[in-house]
Amino acid sequence: MHHFNKVLLVDDDDATNFLTELAFKNLAIANEIEMASDGLIAYEWIRQNNCPDIIFLDIRMPRMDGFDFLDNITKMNVCKQAKIVMLTSSTRAEDKAKAFTYKGVIDYLEKPLTEKTIQMIANTWFDK
Repeated sequence: MHHFNKVLLVDDDDATNFLTELAFKNLAIANEIEMASDGLIAYEWIRQNNCPDIIFLDIRMPRMDGFDFLDNITKMNVCKQAKIVMLTSSTRAEDKAKAFTYKGVIDYLEKPLTEKTIQMIANTWFDK
């Protein structure tokens, strides 16, 4: 299974971040796990750091939502190699359709993220 150098979790829900981080730690497949409580914090983090291998991105967040975050990193022309998984509680078909209009988005999943789902993502998108 693929070992991630850096994972970025972008969600304003502390419980979701905790569970996602715990799943990655239980699998022991990430060197670094960074968390941002909204898109603006994630955007600033990306401007100051190397891009992660994968970003798990919520849609509905204060200050800068997931789509605004995607718009901003697209405009900045950064993190083109990072894969993005929308991890959200939104079941709106229009949100899912919009998410896949962004080049880096590889999947659209409902919360919470499980170890099994992480393994599926690693095997499908990284171990080629």
